[in-house]
Parts: sequence; C-alpha cells; structure tokens
Amino acid sequence: MKFSYAFKIICLIYSLNIFSQEQIYLVDLIFLKYLPEDVSEENFLVPSLERKDNVIFLSQFPYPEIEISPLPLNLNYEYQDLFLSIKFEDDLDSIESEEDSNLLNLIPTLNKEKSEFEVDSARIFTLSDEVKKIARSRDFRVIGTKSWFQKIQDINNSETVFIDTDFFKGNRIFGYLKLYKERFLHFSSTIYLSEEDLFVETNSHIIKGKSINNDDLELNIFENKNQILLHEVSQEKKLRSGELHYVDHPKFGMLVKLTKAQRELTSLDNE
Repeated sequence: MKFSYAFKIICLIYSLNIFSQEQIYLVDLIFLKYLPEDVSEENFLVPSLERKDNVIFLSQFPYPEIEISPLPLNLNYEYQDLFLSIKFEDDLDSIESEEDSNLLNLIPTLNKEKSEFEVDSARIFTLSDEVKKIARSRDFRVIGTKSWFQKIQDINNSETVFIDTDFFKGNRIFGYLKLYKERFLHFSSTIYLSEEDLFVETNSHIIKGKSINNDDLELNIFENKNQILLHEVSQEKKLRSGELHYVDHPKFGMLVKLTKAQRELTSLDNE
C-alpha cells in the first residue's frame, strides 16, 4: 500500500504547483461545416475580413524526422527468437501504482520541454470522442481540430490567437480567438468559411503578429489565391472550465472547450 501514500503526496505537490503558478488552460477546438446546402433560404451578408495585428501565431512542436529503412528479407533469426519473453506482474503495489498514474494523467499537463501556444500532434486530442460522433453524422463534417495550452489573462492583457484549419475537402475555416478572464472565463471569436474555387483569384490580406518565440511574423491569409470567402460569424460567450460551447452559424461552426491544466513539475525530475 506504499504507493497509495506516495500518490497522495504527489497529488498534494501537484495541487500546490497549480496554485503557486499562474493558472494555465488547455484549449480544444473542433471546426465543422454543416453539409445540407438547401436547409436555409436566409440571405447572408458578404463577409468583411477583419484586419488584426499583434496576433499570436500557433506553432507546431518540432518532432525530429525519422527515416525508416526497410528490413532485409532474410533476418537470420531462429523461429523461437521471434517471440518476446513477457513477465506478468501479480504484485498489488505495482497495480496500484499504475492506477495512481492514470489518475494523475486526468489533469492536462504541459510538458516542460513544450511551450504555450504550441500544437502537439502526438498528444491525444481530448475531444476525440466528439470528433467521432460528428464524423458519424450526415449533417456535419469535421474540417479540423486545434489544441494548445495557454495562460488566460484579463481582457487588456489577453492575446488574440490566429486559428486556421487549412483546406480539407475544399473548405477552410480560419479566424481569431481571444480568451480572457473577468469574473468568469470568456471567449471572443470571429471565424470565416472559405471554399476553393479555381476561377477566383483573391487579393492578398496580410496580418502581423508574434511567434511563440516572440519573433515578428507576417502572414498572407490568402496565400492560396484560388478561394472565395463565403461566410463569417462572430460570437462572445462566458464559460467555465470543462464546458463545451458551440460557435454557431447555419453553414459552419466551432466547438470550444477550456480545461484547467498544470505544468509538468521540474523539481520531481531532480529527485
């Protein structure tokens, strides 16, 4: 039972870590398009693309490229060498330790070698069940997902994040998301739906901002000129940690979820 006591101590340290540092959150987004094209006779206004500067550009965590060489056909292994020796543990303490570890993993954790506003393609997406449900629907198509960690500050000091799915099956959803804290958590978003069109050439639209390393960056939103801007939607809502909210438009939308998170403890690594 020694692992149970150790687990309680670790939980205490983790809770102290959460309250001793500025609170960070895991941000999860799902972008989707409504598939039926004839469900609404509403006439939509032509979208007006908002020009924003001083945005934060999300970055992709740079995993090293791995070259995989094909194995030779003749491995010169004996038949019995192809099997691994597996030892099954019946130790109760070992089982308790694994369960304790799983409980700790319920709290989203920003690893010490990774940064805020950095998308980690290897991390399990916490809204994967919702993605599967949407994928089974005939009414919606998932255009993309995004997930990152960040601090959430007051409205005057909060960052505006540029979000972009890139094109998927001819459609793209992009725009801006601002998360801030007053008495409650709030988000303010403006997102756009565009569609690939080879007969259209859209003029450049440059936005300026910072990378996660505070480098100055410029981005042409219409680097792919062959696209047409179809719709836009702007919404602002208050929310709580763990709640799922929908930015809705008759043609497309975005699911938003914030979850209280923690940073990986560096002090435990040195013990």
